[in-house]
Amino acid sequence: MDATRPTEVPVPEPDLKPEEMIARARALRSMVREEAEAAERRGYYSEALHNEFVKAGFYRCLQPRRFGGYEFSIRTFFKTIVEIASGDPGIGWCLCLASGHALQIGSNFSEAAQAKIFGADGHFIAPYSPSGPSPDAECAAVPGGYRVKGKWRYASGVPYATHFMGMAPLKGSHPGGPTRKMVSIVVPRDQFEMLDDWHDMFGLKGSGSNSVVITDGFIPEDFVDETIFGDDGTGHMPGAKVHGNPMYNGIFMGFAPGELACSQVGAAWAALEEFEKHIRTTKPLLSAQAIFKYQHHDWQRIFGLALSMTHSAEAILLRSAELYVEYARGRTDGTGQFTGKEAMLLMGMQHQASRIAWEAGYDLFRASSTVSIRDGQPMQRFFRDFATFRNNPVHQPDFAATLIAQAYFGLPMQDFDF
Repeated sequence: MDATRPTEVPVPEPDLKPEEMIARARALRSMVREEAEAAERRGYYSEALHNEFVKAGFYRCLQPRRFGGYEFSIRTFFKTIVEIASGDPGIGWCLCLASGHALQIGSNFSEAAQAKIFGADGHFIAPYSPSGPSPDAECAAVPGGYRVKGKWRYASGVPYATHFMGMAPLKGSHPGGPTRKMVSIVVPRDQFEMLDDWHDMFGLKGSGSNSVVITDGFIPEDFVDETIFGDDGTGHMPGAKVHGNPMYNGIFMGFAPGELACSQVGAAWAALEEFEKHIRTTKPLLSAQAIFKYQHHDWQRIFGLALSMTHSAEAILLRSAELYVEYARGRTDGTGQFTGKEAMLLMGMQHQASRIAWEAGYDLFRASSTVSIRDGQPMQRFFRDFATFRNNPVHQPDFAATLIAQAYFGLPMQDFDF
């Protein structure tokens, strides 16, 4: 190895296969389900479950192999998270947002910065909060690096984080104005505080979406990046050159909505499983036939539609993961492109996966009995998780539709800046 290059980090299980990681997630579903109520009360999953996730290698799924990761595909990552989210959507959300941003470190940062961020043992966990920095948040250049401060809400995945990633205004670009330049920052754990403020939401209470406060942090120059939200889709990202893998040559907004769609597809599978238990053991009140609900055409129709829709939602989500890499490969070898147009199309697909999952979940909820939606019942929790995400303004399919059309026709995207 070239002595001037950063030292490579050993991979914990060099021969681990993608299908084995997915199988590990499936095997942990029962433990995840058992943890759900306690995770809601706490606001995130337990240290015991976190340790299981560490042992399973989930946090390293998208991390470059050079720096201790498995460098598995985005499809493998999405499928792994769907399996965990089918145990509990909030826990799946927290794990996903804690582990997924290794992709952005591996894509957008220099080799030297990656070596420092992933560290000597390759253990890296970080949320990414692109919205909601406090008005006083800033990233200010000083000798040798940057001073950062501010408060960020919704830092999903932060409870066991080794780093915090977020957007911050670059001080001095356009003081006080709405067009100040925004950069992405990477801040080590000893430089920020996690607030215990994730308890009053309607659903997704176990998602670990706590706020982060940085009072007076200092980070090196190469821990600041302008391309996660500023990539124009041309040329090679640093990671594509370092790792020789086109997966590290994509655009964040073609990936980020898929992270969250994983929780919604998982929630649909979870609701379907709970609904099946219900209709196999209860009888219709108004039927003259002495049969169980699963033998009655009304509940068969609900189940059949939800089963088909959930399969469809997952298929769309996984196909978007494959397209991400196909677009990135075309950008890398010059046979195609990965611009805002492609990123918005992927976002639209991922939004549709969430929408189909919502519709399946809502039908399962309304066809369940009152007993199955009482406090403490899984179906109630799944409904609250669906409804909370359905309320998220960033993940409204019709809001994004205009941007998708603008990108397709080559028009300025009026409400979004790549």
